[in-house]
Amino acid sequence: MSDLNNMLDKSALRKFLLDRRKSNSNINEASNNLHIHIEPLISSFDGKSISIFQAYNNEINTNDLIKLLISKNFSISLPCINDESDEMLFREWNGTDQLISGKYGILEPNQKNKIVYPSVLFIPLLAFDENGNRLGYGGGYYDKYIEAHDTENMHLLKIGVGYSFQKIYEVPNNINDKKLNWILTEKYLYKV
Repeated sequence: MSDLNNMLDKSALRKFLLDRRKSNSNINEASNNLHIHIEPLISSFDGKSISIFQAYNNEINTNDLIKLLISKNFSISLPCINDESDEMLFREWNGTDQLISGKYGILEPNQKNKIVYPSVLFIPLLAFDENGNRLGYGGGYYDKYIEAHDTENMHLLKIGVGYSFQKIYEVPNNINDKKLNWILTEKYLYKV
């Protein structure tokens, strides 16, 4: 598939998936058990810095998952977009610090919060497939971060987080798209 066709396919798919998520998120939110389904993987996080995200634009609510991680004394961070470099970075967040509206209206920690380099990434998505491919919003922020930081010295654990209805047969992908290690939904956790 050519890069142009791939881009067009992804663009049309994003619009469809955003509409579908808007229509279905309230129905599935009542059975949101992210914080329960992650339990088997929690012990592998010991000593690691964890990034998570604040739900935006009908994404699955991560508040109970955040509370669980904080209750287990994990150091957590949230993604931020650097206005000058247009790169994603992560800032520590204790769960109570006031958040500000970032570049895309997504809540993020203040610039006074320390920049960290998490090794566990909870990653939002529009769609995923059983092979660990993920479709995001199209900015490539997570893919670029993973490309730069998933090294022999620091292997990143990449967990895609979304609703089970966001699973599709095949996510269009290219060489720049990074695969997930795990998928976490309101209904299940599975290893890719």
